Order: sequence, then structure tokens, then C-alpha cells
Amino acid sequence: MSQRWALLLQYDGTDFAGSQWQPNQATVQGSLQAALTSLTGETITTSFAGRTDAGVHAAGQVASFRCDGSRASLSAHRWVRGLNHFLPDSIAVQDAAAVPMDWDPRRDALARTYEYQLRLSNQRQPLWQRHAWIVPPQFNTEAAQSAMSELLLTRDFAALTPPTTERSTQRRLMEASLSRDGSAVTMRFRADAFLQHQVRRMVGAIVEVARGRMTAADFTAALQAALPGSMGPTAPAGGLCLVDVRYARPIFNHNAHDCQMEREGD
Repeated sequence: MSQRWALLLQYDGTDFAGSQWQPNQATVQGSLQAALTSLTGETITTSFAGRTDAGVHAAGQVASFRCDGSRASLSAHRWVRGLNHFLPDSIAVQDAAAVPMDWDPRRDALARTYEYQLRLSNQRQPLWQRHAWIVPPQFNTEAAQSAMSELLLTRDFAALTPPTTERSTQRRLMEASLSRDGSAVTMRFRADAFLQHQVRRMVGAIVEVARGRMTAADFTAALQAALPGSMGPTAPAGGLCLVDVRYARPIFNHNAHDCQMEREGD
């Protein structure tokens, strides 16, 4: 008997070299596969809906694996409880669901949503150093929102990713929004897929506009010029969180909270 399972993952990426397995490095995928081996006694390979870089967090990452034999019939509840027993404290399975054998968490995804957290302060913020970018409080919210509206008109994001000849730089950005509550700023981005470092470079460029280091006209011109890797800087990894992966049909019963909600509940 064989069965494919999907897992909804939440993790703090601070101490990981990224989500994807790497030799001699602590990774989310490596930790999950080790937990699966401990639980089942089998060597199981997993696949993820998307890669997250070193230091990037997730509240809604989706992983998938195939299990053969008697363990394939375990209930979703037992997968969640069993894996969380073996996983490190920085990773937790939130839900599990049986899926078709040909289901793929990356290829079948319709959209991915990321949130980026800023804290506006002239002082260190010990409670937020791992989960937000601390920037000076001179921050023009209206200018930032204006820059984000330009992103929604863009189709070629070459300026916001390192130079590459291996893939198209065309992407469809469905949401680019900003909310501010005092010193807390949250940027939210949803797209069919993202290029390498695209979200962090978008944030970096928007912050440049908000702080008056780049004009709105220069921001728009650089986007339109689409010179590979020309926009940034790349915002720190710790402020970024993958909050949702959307499929044609809901996979899980659990509703993943965004990073802001999870942190406020700590």
C-alpha cells in the first residue's frame, strides 16, 4: 500500500541554512526527513511548495512525501503528533492530509503569499531582531504605498532578482499591500511564483523610497528598465515569512495564521 501525504509546516528559520536540504547544513527539509525516518523507519524524501532562504520563516509552508507499507495508513492526527515528537522546537507540523499520488506541492500551487515585518525605531529591538527589519522611524508610508502600486503594474521583475539566463523573469503579482500600526509595518505580497530574492529586494527598494533615498520616479524607471539585479538593497531574511500557499482546492482543515498573529500570541 502506498499513500502520498501533504503537511502544513510552521518554522522559525533563524538557525537553518534554508528550507532545502544541503550537505552538512541544518535545513528544514533535512530535519523533516530525519523525523520521518525516526517515525517510520524508512528513508523518505520530501518536496516543498517553495524554497525559503537561510533565516526566512514560514507559517504556511507545504511539504509532501510518499509513504509505503503499513505506515501509509496512519491517520492525519498520528502524522502530526508523531512528527512533532521528533522535530526540533523550531519546526512544527500544523496539519496533515492525504492527497493524490501525482499531487505536487510546487507544481500544483496557484499562488504564494509572503509577509515582511518592519519595526521603526532608532534603538535595538531585542524581541524583534529575529523576526523583523529594524529601520529608523523616518518612514513615509504614503510614498511606500505608491511604490507598491507600481509593482502591481509590473510584469518583468528582472531588476529585483540576481542576473540569470536560466528562467523567465516574468511574474504575475496579484497583491502588494502595506499596513502600519504605530511603529509596526507589514508588507504583504502574493504572486503565482517569486524569483530568487524578489520579495526581499522589493522590500529593500520600497524602504529606500519611504526613507527618501530614492524618488518614486527613479523607482518606476528602474522597474521599467528591468536591468537584472539593479534594485534593492536585499532586505534581511529575518523579516520575511511564507504565510500561505494556495491550491485549486483546500488541502487542510487548519487555517494557517500569518506571522504577525503567531508572534503576537507568543
